[in-house]
Amino acid sequence: MPYRLGLAATLAGSLLIALTSGTAWADGDDYSRCNVPLSDWKPREAVEAALKDRGWTVQSIRSDDGCYKVKVLTETGEKRRVKLNPQTLEPVDETD
Repeated sequence: MPYRLGLAATLAGSLLIALTSGTAWADGDDYSRCNVPLSDWKPREAVEAALKDRGWTVQSIRSDDGCYKVKVLTETGEKRRVKLNPQTLEPVDETD
């Protein structure tokens, strides 16, 4: 009987850790930085213009998790993927 109680406590503790760590991860998700109503999104043309002002060439634009996700070539020819807030067009995540 004590073995079963120890096992149940271990499983309950593991479940609690798994559930709370998932919640903490979701708080830092890109979606929280791009939580903008669709009516407030800037048009794709504005995205292209903003990135062109940086000297970047747009290869593709799509929406992902409430953000604009763009693939660009920088002025030095480097390929990048950038997530932009659709209202401010500020980068929220940038990867190579």
